[in-house]
Amino acid sequence: MSFKDDIKTLRRQSNLTQEALAQKLHVTRQTVSTWETGKNMPSLETLHALSQLFNISLEKLLFNEEIAMKKNKEPSLATQIDHDVKLKSRYRRWTFGLGSLIVLALVSIGILCLGYYKGIGTIDRFDPFLSYKVGYTKLPSEKEISPNNKATNGYWTAWFTDNTMGNEWTKLTLTTGLNPGVKDPYVMAYHKGSYVKVARIVPRTYINQTYVSNLAALDALLNHKGNTATNNHDLKKYKTQIHISDTVQQLVTE
Repeated sequence: MSFKDDIKTLRRQSNLTQEALAQKLHVTRQTVSTWETGKNMPSLETLHALSQLFNISLEKLLFNEEIAMKKNKEPSLATQIDHDVKLKSRYRRWTFGLGSLIVLALVSIGILCLGYYKGIGTIDRFDPFLSYKVGYTKLPSEKEISPNNKATNGYWTAWFTDNTMGNEWTKLTLTTGLNPGVKDPYVMAYHKGSYVKVARIVPRTYINQTYVSNLAALDALLNHKGNTATNNHDLKKYKTQIHISDTVQQLVTE
C-alpha cells in the first residue's frame, strides 16, 4: 500500500474525519485531502506528529515496513527524523530567544532616548550611555525657588552651562531651597542628563569666570539684550529642547 492509502486507512481505523485529523495536526481539511489523494506529502514535523498520533513508526508509515538497524549501528530513519525535528524545535527556541533579546534591547534604547530628549530624570539616572557633569546657573529669585510656592513646591527650571566653551547647555529642573545668605549666588549642579544628583548654592567667586560669562551671554540672547546674531527660529529651540550644543557667546555681540 502507498502512503496515501495508509493515511486514509489509519484515519478511518481511528474513527477520524478529515476535518478532525486536520484539527489535531493544526492543518486544513484540504491539506489532509491532498495527502489522501497523493497530491502532496506532509512535512517532517507533521510526519512525526502522525506517527505519534497513530502509534506507528515513521518507517512503517512511509514504506509500510520496518527498517532494521544496520550492523554499523547507524540510526534508523525514524531516529534521524526525530532528531531533526527536535533540533529544528531547538533552533526555533534559540531564534525566538535571540529575537526577544534584540527587541528588548531596541525597546530599552528607545526608552533611554525618550528620557534624554524629553528630560525625564528618572530615566537618565540609569542611562549607561550618559556621564555626570557639573553645570552652573544663576540662582533665580527667592519667590521662584521658595518651597512655599504652591505652584512649584520649590522646584524651578533654568539653563545650565556645562563647559567653559559655552557650547553645551542643559535645561534642569531642581530644588535648592532658599538662599542661606550667599552673596551673588549661583547654583552648581552635579547631573547626569536631566537627573540632578546634588545641587549647591555657591557665591560667584567660587566659579570660573568663563561660566559666568557664558550665562551672561545666554541671558542677553534670551532677553534680547544688546545686538544678537540670531533670529526667532534660533531662539525657539531654547523653549522646546532640553539639551543644546550651541556656542552662545558667538551668537551675542556687545
